[in-house]
Amino acid sequence: MPGINLKITTQGPVLTVFILPSAPRMQAMLAAKVPLPAPVSGLFLVDTGASHTVVDQGLVAPLGLQPTGTTGVQTPSTNGVLHQCNMYDVQMIIPCGVLQAPAFVLPAIPVIESSLAPQGIMGLIGRDILQKCLLVYNGVTGDYSLSY
Repeated sequence: MPGINLKITTQGPVLTVFILPSAPRMQAMLAAKVPLPAPVSGLFLVDTGASHTVVDQGLVAPLGLQPTGTTGVQTPSTNGVLHQCNMYDVQMIIPCGVLQAPAFVLPAIPVIESSLAPQGIMGLIGRDILQKCLLVYNGVTGDYSLSY
């Protein structure tokens, strides 16, 4: 089972993630001879408290994606009131960090757009992705591993 092993930082278990339009969208763009956007990357927090993966609007905007819909999001700061957020279908790539080991590629996954950059991160890896992985958080040694 390939995976990554990283140190837990002061921000928690964070890792670099690359975002692209979803694989089906990229195929449609190629067929229409539309130039493909360059991948964008950012620091994501592995968050077992997030039911869904969340991406900062600063990563979505350069890809030129159209929202696929909206969803209500509730956080402690919304005081029980749902906050409407755009949703997008994207492709996510999490590099393994080991030569010749496969990256963790999610060809098409719905993500929720929110403002995370002020917190020093560009996204949250939620339980929708974590359900496909084995996550080991070792606070004693100060590292974590994510196998897929």
